[in-house]
Amino acid sequence: MRTESFFHRCAGCLSALAFLSFGLNAQELRLEPLPYGDFENWLVREIKESAVVGGDMKKVYAVAGNDTIIGNVPYENADSPWGSSNVYARVAGVTKVNNNVYPETHGEGRCALLRTEKMSFRVMGMLKMNVLTAGALYLGRMKEPVESLKSTYAMVDMGVPFKKRPSCLVFDYAAKIGNSGRLQYCPGRKEEFYEGYDKAQVFILLQRRWEEDGHVYAERVATGELLIGESTDWKKGCKLGLEYGQPSDTLRLSSSCRLSNIYYTLNSKGEQVPIEEVAWASPDAEPTHLVVFISSGCLGAYRGEEGNELRIDNIYLGY
Repeated sequence: MRTESFFHRCAGCLSALAFLSFGLNAQELRLEPLPYGDFENWLVREIKESAVVGGDMKKVYAVAGNDTIIGNVPYENADSPWGSSNVYARVAGVTKVNNNVYPETHGEGRCALLRTEKMSFRVMGMLKMNVLTAGALYLGRMKEPVESLKSTYAMVDMGVPFKKRPSCLVFDYAAKIGNSGRLQYCPGRKEEFYEGYDKAQVFILLQRRWEEDGHVYAERVATGELLIGESTDWKKGCKLGLEYGQPSDTLRLSSSCRLSNIYYTLNSKGEQVPIEEVAWASPDAEPTHLVVFISSGCLGAYRGEEGNELRIDNIYLGY
């Protein structure tokens, strides 16, 4: 289990459940930028896919220092806390990439564009595959190459060491939400359509973690979640409040933010294990880890509305 704070190493880098306000100015809060949370810097990877799926050279973006990596090599975000849904996969000997988080011009700089996309391709020109993924950014690390489509979270070391107690997450965002009422479930060989609606999602969690006999347990120290169900132009200085202790209305939380065992981390033995959330912490508890997750969808792996988009920029912690 990682215990060294990424924010300590990057010191030179730049209460309602979902209390939101806009037009925030810096005099109201002390703002601490999340490293690389201005999305001005992007690393570009160039990966060649297997011949059986077309053999194309694909670009894969990472939120990190400006650089280019050429070749089919696993990537670890050593100088950046951000992982994403952009990954290099090698399943059953076949190399394929997913890229649905992009740099995009925003004002005089850049932002991150997250998009729900469906990859449709044929293996050896015969077997048709359809894989739907929401664009996602998170604090944590992905273990590459991805070797299975069965459990996406099981390959992510979710969260970063963190001991502070912010009052909110502050960011700018814009969204394009289709609201067609038609959703898809596309995990590979299957392609299903059903009725429903998808939303973009931003959430922040503080946890107090500890390890016993290789198991990693956690209490939830604080929670904040925003579900975005309508299209909107840029909203500047959105403030997503953190509620410490047990939220006043846990039924309002999506499945992503309820107490769960769906997220994973590395234990002290270097094994990838579930984070077993066992209780809500007391409101005055000190956290050990911070989770921030941003996505163009909220329905889980391989489900959602194709074409939904979330743009995000200028992420801070507010105190």
